[in-house]
Amino acid sequence: MAGLRRKVALRTAALLLAVRWYNIAFLTVAQSVYIWKLVQYRPDAWTAYGSWGLTALVLAINAVLIAGGSLINNFYDTEHDLIHRPWRTLFERTVVLKYGIPLAFAFWIIGLGLAWGLGSRMGLFFAVYALLLWIYSHKRKTLGRGAHAVAAGLAFLPFLGCSLWLKTLPIPLLGYGLVMLLFETARQAAKTAQTDPSIRGYREAYILLFAAAATAVGVGFFTQQPGFIMLGFPAGTASALMSRIQGTVSTQSARNLDTFLKVYMVFSLGVLVFLL
Repeated sequence: MAGLRRKVALRTAALLLAVRWYNIAFLTVAQSVYIWKLVQYRPDAWTAYGSWGLTALVLAINAVLIAGGSLINNFYDTEHDLIHRPWRTLFERTVVLKYGIPLAFAFWIIGLGLAWGLGSRMGLFFAVYALLLWIYSHKRKTLGRGAHAVAAGLAFLPFLGCSLWLKTLPIPLLGYGLVMLLFETARQAAKTAQTDPSIRGYREAYILLFAAAATAVGVGFFTQQPGFIMLGFPAGTASALMSRIQGTVSTQSARNLDTFLKVYMVFSLGVLVFLL
């Protein structure tokens, strides 16, 4: 009996490690802030469609669907991860290959069941989102460099779902979402550069950072909100510094860039809360 309990505990731990909880936690916090800003811009939308209970339900649906997508990604990435994170992957590998897909579909069935409880419009939106997660996981290796943009788009679709739920999308938040979409695409490119010996992924990242900075400045002038200038300035500076690097980029440089972009995402939330 003790051996059985130990076996179940190890399998459960492996499955829990296979889910990227830190991503889910960050996205949940970011979506909460986004909903709060939607309510600030359009309090009438909250009065008509929103409630705290429904907010918790929307956040839970997103978290469950993303958890399922994370398990499927790990299922298809086991060979790649054996090279780049061998000890953790060896622990997860057998359990993920055996139980990952069934558990992912269980998460999705629960999430979609909850989504249809919000109405057919939200149910259809989240059903399409789950389908796109599946297609991305299954076909990612055939997407080439386009996988960066697709991954970033999938990360931001839940925010669009929040706007769909409250039936509002203010122009400043649309502009903020576009800037953050470019940042996330740059981060995906930086992640690839960590395991890619070529410089291309790193160069893509600094070009995308420059585009994000330019977009932030443009949106700031259009909306007359200086917070966008604050959002774009560090990205433009980082892009200028990165463009000076010539030759092959080291793995550590790519990791540093990935870390910088993660910190920048947190900084961007602060800008959204206090300046937009």
